[in-house]
Amino acid sequence: MRKFSVCLFIVGILFFSSCGIEENGQSKDKPTGKVDNSVNRTATCTDFVPELTPKPEAFEAVVEPFEVQGPTGNTIYGMTRRPDPAKYPDLCFPAVVLVPGGINPGRLLVYGRDAEALAGSGMVVATFNAEGRVDDSPEDLRSEGVEDFNGFRQQEELCAVVQYVMKMPGVYASNVGISSQSYGITMAAGCAGRHPEIGIKYIVDGEGPPNSFVTCHGARFLGGDMAKYKTVKNIFDRLATWQDGTQENLDWWAEREAINFIGDFKGNYVRLQAEWDHAQPPENPSQMVNFNHPNGWPGGGPAWWHNKHTADIVNAAVVGGVPWVRVNLSQQGNLINATYGAEAMPMFLPGELADKPWAVWAILEMTQMDALDGD
Repeated sequence: MRKFSVCLFIVGILFFSSCGIEENGQSKDKPTGKVDNSVNRTATCTDFVPELTPKPEAFEAVVEPFEVQGPTGNTIYGMTRRPDPAKYPDLCFPAVVLVPGGINPGRLLVYGRDAEALAGSGMVVATFNAEGRVDDSPEDLRSEGVEDFNGFRQQEELCAVVQYVMKMPGVYASNVGISSQSYGITMAAGCAGRHPEIGIKYIVDGEGPPNSFVTCHGARFLGGDMAKYKTVKNIFDRLATWQDGTQENLDWWAEREAINFIGDFKGNYVRLQAEWDHAQPPENPSQMVNFNHPNGWPGGGPAWWHNKHTADIVNAAVVGGVPWVRVNLSQQGNLINATYGAEAMPMFLPGELADKPWAVWAILEMTQMDALDGD
């Protein structure tokens, strides 16, 4: 079983544990050489849309490497898993770019169960390592450059990957979206919100933090849970804006708070939120009272309540004018473009986000929707 050491270091501390989830059921097929886009195909292809229910065996898929140039000229290494173009030359498939949680590498997510399910159902799945990132597996490649903590530079890299995928032969170019996990929403919202001209169809956001208070575990700090707070502080080597209001810190975080960009997105936005968040308190019913401070913490501190971060980022999307916004899947019955508050929260997914492949189902639903009118 392939080890994802960076993921294991951060998981449960700040970010969605996708790497651990995707670890099981990895494929043994390995890419060789560069992407072969020379396969003979007809001048036009039929746009294919997969069914709402995953069908992992519907298409025979292949894994292929690719590389793109980032905004600094550095090489970004990625991979795709897609229906074999040699076997399906007359079809164009929708695509999704996966953005990992935290500051984790993402290229090897192509071997995960979500990528297998989506590609087998009839999608192109692209994964990549942002600048400076690499897994400890000998199969991985380190993207050139240095870590940017999902700031503007890495947001531009994501946009470059999306545009590369849109131009691939066999891709349904107007049906390409992003699926992010936890802190990956910072990169996703920054790319899609700052570059609406690209035409990204949708974002599926798995419990991402909207701002530095949530990213840096402000609620845990105020609740006396210092372990995770200190771990994240060591990762970023800085404080959230509510604890450090210097201009330098405000400027740094201005690039790295998804709430600043999500309202400028012009596609469909799905926020996935389970009852018990992967990172934020409360973690169970017994902690509800301790973390219920809708008017602010006694003695000072920003307001917090159960899954407040979902209300914050969804409200910012709706108020900002995102044309179609919803929390969770249609089965939860949450209204489109609804806003929320402490006394009126959406229906959450049961349990934890890692319990079921919620993102796969959300992505498949988004491929069937019109980004302009939400039909």
